[in-house]
Amino acid sequence: MSFSLTAASTPSGLPCAEEGRLWLWSGHPTLAAIRTAGQEARAFLGTAGLPEEDLGAWELLLAEAGNNVALHGGEDDPDQVLDIEIFIFKNRVTARLTDRTEGFTWPDEVSLPDDDAESGRGLFIMEALTSSRSYQRHPCLNILTLERAFEGLPPAAAPAPAVAAATVPDPAQEEILDAMTEELSACYESLSAIFRFTAEARQCVSLTDFANRLLQHLVTVTGADCGMLRVVSGEDLTTIAANGCESPEACRLGQSPVPFENIAVATRQDHWIEADPARPSGQPQAGLIHPFFNEDELMGVLSIGRHHSSTPLDAGQVNIIHTFAEFFTQQVLSRRHAESAIKASIAHRELELAAEIQRSLLPYRLPVIPGLTLAGHCESALTVGGDFYDVIPWNNLGFFFVVGDVMGKGVGASMMAAVTRSVFRSLNQLHQTPARAMERAGRLLYDDLDRLEMFVTAAIGVVDLHLGVVRIANAGHCPVLVSLPDGTVVSAEPTMAPLGLDRNPACQEFSVPFLPGARLLAYSDGLIDPRDGRSPFPAPEDAAAWMAAHAPGHGSADDLKAALLQQIGCIPSEGPSTAQADDQTFLIITRESLPD
Repeated sequence: MSFSLTAASTPSGLPCAEEGRLWLWSGHPTLAAIRTAGQEARAFLGTAGLPEEDLGAWELLLAEAGNNVALHGGEDDPDQVLDIEIFIFKNRVTARLTDRTEGFTWPDEVSLPDDDAESGRGLFIMEALTSSRSYQRHPCLNILTLERAFEGLPPAAAPAPAVAAATVPDPAQEEILDAMTEELSACYESLSAIFRFTAEARQCVSLTDFANRLLQHLVTVTGADCGMLRVVSGEDLTTIAANGCESPEACRLGQSPVPFENIAVATRQDHWIEADPARPSGQPQAGLIHPFFNEDELMGVLSIGRHHSSTPLDAGQVNIIHTFAEFFTQQVLSRRHAESAIKASIAHRELELAAEIQRSLLPYRLPVIPGLTLAGHCESALTVGGDFYDVIPWNNLGFFFVVGDVMGKGVGASMMAAVTRSVFRSLNQLHQTPARAMERAGRLLYDDLDRLEMFVTAAIGVVDLHLGVVRIANAGHCPVLVSLPDGTVVSAEPTMAPLGLDRNPACQEFSVPFLPGARLLAYSDGLIDPRDGRSPFPAPEDAAAWMAAHAPGHGSADDLKAALLQQIGCIPSEGPSTAQADDQTFLIITRESLPD
């Protein structure tokens, strides 16, 4: 913020006791804020009657001095504050800038930098446009004081000759300063445009429209009459914006014998267009082709040309081109990140829905059957997977169970698992034997699985409590293990290929006694996957051995489940990650022992 006042005294430290006017400004030193402060200071000085030459000089001085503060840490630190004080006396203006940045070292001698240099001109401007200047650098406070005498005052009020000589540069310096002022003005205008474009970019504007507006402004501030912006699309460059051309191709500079654009991309450097009598008519006589990158990734090419003049672009204009290209790159990356975030959010939601679907495949509550206990477990390697199990009452004589595994993981596998479960649920009451139900399921699912190039392994069974047997059909699945009351373990191996590999499958059926004291374990291959450090069994034989050792000692299905989960958790991972390699699913059924 700023304010002004007229006082009969001046702040301490300024060697003057005459009446003067004071203007103050304080704020966070951003480039935009400093530009605004310079405009407000110019307006204040104008009310005092300073000539136009002095008004322009002070606006330029404050911009250069303020930008030094911004560039030395003021803009990046939100706690930084820049204070500007301007004092108008009878024959001079004094400005004092106070900041708390790390500051810089004022050189003993200030000289004009080279034409293509990108820094060092601010100090030269301050030396040339002021009659005196001082810079005090302290660990916590820096003070820059600039003083300039009035121009065009009556002889009685004119400054001393030595001071006047110091404030009036020679004609060569004036020409240089005029060029630098014009260049700096263009830079500030470009910065202002970038701030405006940044606000517009937050709105729903297409990248093509945004690129055209950006290019149109760039052509104007660089004094060019044509330009083209091309971006990488796949393996090619596609024109996204063109200005000052009858067609986009007309903007492409120097297409023969080797396209200059290709040279710029290959060398990763700017390629200059210079006047050449041999160049075909209609081609620009001067210009620049600038390839721009994000790290090592080529993002696009920005070309600026002049038909009306062979004067090359100066260092300031090249700086503007680079700034605009970098700004456009950041907008492209920002849009990429936004699109990726949206896609990731959609994918995450789809996974959540798929996980909900998969959870719905598992019984909400296992049925309560007198004389039996049941327990199940299903854990996916990813958010969702292709494993499932189900238990369904069967003809009032017992129940039907299924444990299945769809090839693959993720959403596709979970969707196919839902279809497979539905098929088995529809068949369990229609067929008296698991073998016939398995064959029918194979025929129903074959076309879909073949088209998707997927397959399903499954083990199904019927526990017939009236006869005291369990009948099992196995299609390419892991062996179903039945521990008999005497400790013997029977393994129901697969007798049929996985569903989806045979249009007309034939299946054999196992019939195993399931009397009091018997235990059944049906599991997926995640428990015997050698890739997974959490897999408790290296091979099916190890699962059968574990069943023989533990089944007799655990009365209920929940007890046996707890022992198996402990076995899984006790196997350390030997790899760099503890993530599962495959889904882990099992179903345990126990028949209670008769009381002694």
